[in-house]
Amino acid sequence: MHAETFHDHFTIGGRPIGGGAPCLFIAEAGVAHFGDMDMAVQLVELAASAGADVFKTQVFDVDQLITAELPEWRDRLRPRNLSLDEFKQLRKLCDERGLLFMATAHNENRIPWLEELDVPAIKVGSGERNNPGFLTRLAELGRPMVVSTGMYNEQDVGEALAACAKGGCEQVALLHCVTAYPTPEEQVNLLAMDRLAELFNGPVGYSDHTQDHLALLAAVARGAEIVEKHITILRDVPNAQDWKVSAGPEDLGELIANVRRLESLLGHGRKELAQVEEGAQIWATKSVVAVSDLAVGTVLSAPDLITKRPGGGIPANQLDAVIGRTLARPVAADTGLRMDDLV
Repeated sequence: MHAETFHDHFTIGGRPIGGGAPCLFIAEAGVAHFGDMDMAVQLVELAASAGADVFKTQVFDVDQLITAELPEWRDRLRPRNLSLDEFKQLRKLCDERGLLFMATAHNENRIPWLEELDVPAIKVGSGERNNPGFLTRLAELGRPMVVSTGMYNEQDVGEALAACAKGGCEQVALLHCVTAYPTPEEQVNLLAMDRLAELFNGPVGYSDHTQDHLALLAAVARGAEIVEKHITILRDVPNAQDWKVSAGPEDLGELIANVRRLESLLGHGRKELAQVEEGAQIWATKSVVAVSDLAVGTVLSAPDLITKRPGGGIPANQLDAVIGRTLARPVAADTGLRMDDLV
């Protein structure tokens, strides 16, 4: 597997990813609908009204996902599922609300659902670490892939990328992630995004499991090209963990607005005069100024000159070049010199 296998930018549902495009914001509903279609609709409306780019959910077959050795997990997740027809309704609603619809398939018999739902990209959860066969099967769907890397080390990243490449997928984004609900701040490790960017040349982002917004906003400031945040309507739900790390009706809109503000603050990256600084070139910079009254014919020396505001005259960085020149006209004390004052 070589880094050049993958594209540094591509599109998802017509939306550019990487290459300086705005950060893609994924609102991860997961199982926050708890199997209630009305709740699922509310989550779509929340994502749309807050300005998310993507509404994402999860599709799974409980008995294919979890062994009988964990009956409590089967019992916990079984009611938190929707039918394919219900997911199709959510996809249609997303289309109407201007959202991209994505889903994570957690087992093989749900991969055909992704095809029927015509998802524009495949989202892979961190739980597929060290499951290259499954990633290759997903890659064979011929769509871009967004792969979360919670619990991964660098060798795992290489294995996952090789699996994607084997399936023919050259459009892959990697999300740094920590699989803990919630993630302690001291273990977020946002610098790992930089390492992912060194390991391959595709887009890199961050999937957040912290209890507030700081880590996600910091990830955007560090250049995340995709971010993912869980969303919820309900709080304090027993036998559930996602709500602890989710944004809701009270703060999702503000979070996304702040992501866009941050992108505006980041700017174009060139170090040059900003348009709003043009006036400051006069009042904030300094020019060469006479210390005392200077007569015509004075040969200028260092004690004759000082630099003061405003700018617009001979720039301060030209002071040494002025020394030794002769005045063509008198200059009053505390007055700026101009080049046509000199011979």
